[in-house]
Amino acid sequence: MIQLGDLETDLYPTPQFPNEPPDQRKDWPELNRQATFLRLIRMAAPRLLVFANANAGKRNPRQAKSEGIRAGVFDLTVLWTERRCAYIEFKGYTKAGRPGKLSDNQIRFGNRLVELGIPCASFFSPINAVNWLRDQGFPIAEIRDAA
Repeated sequence: MIQLGDLETDLYPTPQFPNEPPDQRKDWPELNRQATFLRLIRMAAPRLLVFANANAGKRNPRQAKSEGIRAGVFDLTVLWTERRCAYIEFKGYTKAGRPGKLSDNQIRFGNRLVELGIPCASFFSPINAVNWLRDQGFPIAEIRDAA
């Protein structure tokens, strides 16, 4: 018998995964943060497979649905052997200086990954994202901050 409680979704979900707070680097847009992460991975873990994920973004909603694209999918997928994968979402600041925040769809997607036992997290800092991946068991060389 189906329990009705199993069908409920939280109207205002809270992340059940690591969600890094804003870092006050208002001069560093999300795209540049993600590009820095990809550059670090190419240097410190070139054997990992990392790719960006399509999301509903600015596509035609009807076309996106028929293609299987869903809102809330995290920015990047990271793959390694032995069925090891992780998802990373990056946040930055708007031109007005406001920090990005997770949408309800992103929180639901991340929480579903947690239910499936798949590591996922949201970051402002590319270095913190790399270190988190290493903590998840991905083979990544140590990176030292030159600052």
